[in-house]
Amino acid sequence: MAGWEQTHRRYELVYAVAADVARRGPMAMDEWQAQVEAEYGSTDTFLLDVRRRWDLAVTARLDGRRCQRLAAVEAEVGRANADLREVLSAFADHPALTGRTRTPAVSIA
Repeated sequence: MAGWEQTHRRYELVYAVAADVARRGPMAMDEWQAQVEAEYGSTDTFLLDVRRRWDLAVTARLDGRRCQRLAAVEAEVGRANADLREVLSAFADHPALTGRTRTPAVSIA
């Protein structure tokens, strides 16, 4: 059950942090830092998990829509996952995210 418990904790943490960052901006991350590091080990790994969740949402929406433009799908995902988009935008210059346009759709343990 440990894997499921970790998945559930991380899901809750990602979306709680994302909602807070969307409300208050990137400085909200300071208050979550201890929890992020306890769960993920580093901010880098946390941000990569946010990116992975975003990429999975885009991939899921693209599935079976080969004719649809990526930009349109990303806009749709952005409307459905505005808080994740806010985190990725707020930390776009973070070393964990710079130069990365896609991450593999695998779990970050």
